[in-house]
Amino acid sequence: MKTISHDFSSNSDLAPLARVVNALQAATAPLRMEFFLMGAAARDLWLTHAHGIDIKRQTEDVDFAVMLDDWKSFDTLRESLLAGGEFIGRPGPATHRLLHQPTGLPLDIVPFGGIERTDRTIAWPPDQSTVFDCFGAKEALSASQWVCLPEQAELRVASIPALTLLKISAWQDRRYTHPGRDAYDLFLYLRNYFDCGTFERATDDHADLFAVPNDEYDYMTAGARLLGRDIASLLDRAAIGRVEAILLPEASTETTQVLAQQSGIDREEARALIRALLRGLTDNMQKSDK
Repeated sequence: MKTISHDFSSNSDLAPLARVVNALQAATAPLRMEFFLMGAAARDLWLTHAHGIDIKRQTEDVDFAVMLDDWKSFDTLRESLLAGGEFIGRPGPATHRLLHQPTGLPLDIVPFGGIERTDRTIAWPPDQSTVFDCFGAKEALSASQWVCLPEQAELRVASIPALTLLKISAWQDRRYTHPGRDAYDLFLYLRNYFDCGTFERATDDHADLFAVPNDEYDYMTAGARLLGRDIASLLDRAAIGRVEAILLPEASTETTQVLAQQSGIDREEARALIRALLRGLTDNMQKSDK
């Protein structure tokens, strides 16, 4: 049975997104394809609309991740969307970039699933020169939450832990080509996790986060550590190791600390948040090893 996590149906600001969702569902339903909202639109939905956090950044493209069996399924989906009349292709060779004409919203359709290679990447046909890292997409789908939007639209949205996982992967891919783009969002999640409806759960179920001397307790790093635990709950040990491999060099004082430099906040504060996230990632593993 579908459980609705949040009801945004009275939020008129989300009406354009709802229209895109309804049009996308009309195309995917006959094809029995599952999809969820990710990226900046999902970030805004949780941080701004659900929890009133000012992110000081405008939403870019609306990103939907769609689980597919093969590349033929992607072609079928795209043809269905274009045939419906509401969507058109955007300029350029990228076939996953569309425009919803009635609202003017640009969207990206990001495929994952059966088309992934063993390293969790996809290579776009025909020449496979464009490669996307899909690590975290399957996990995000399994942990996604249903929300209600205006116009009776219902949508699966990646949770904040899943969005953080996807953002870590995206940062690794684009840290030099798009410096600061992904780091900004990553630290939004790290700095604000306790303000996203998790603080009460932490006091009930994670009392050890508060069992430190008052002069050592830090609200943001405790929240980041809880976020690490929640991310770890989505992953197996091998996947946790993959995330650690990305973040461990960024927590060290002996590296260039690219992530901290791109964070937009004090570098030492950024490294403290990264260390807290890493600690949370391995907390449960350490308990089970004892």
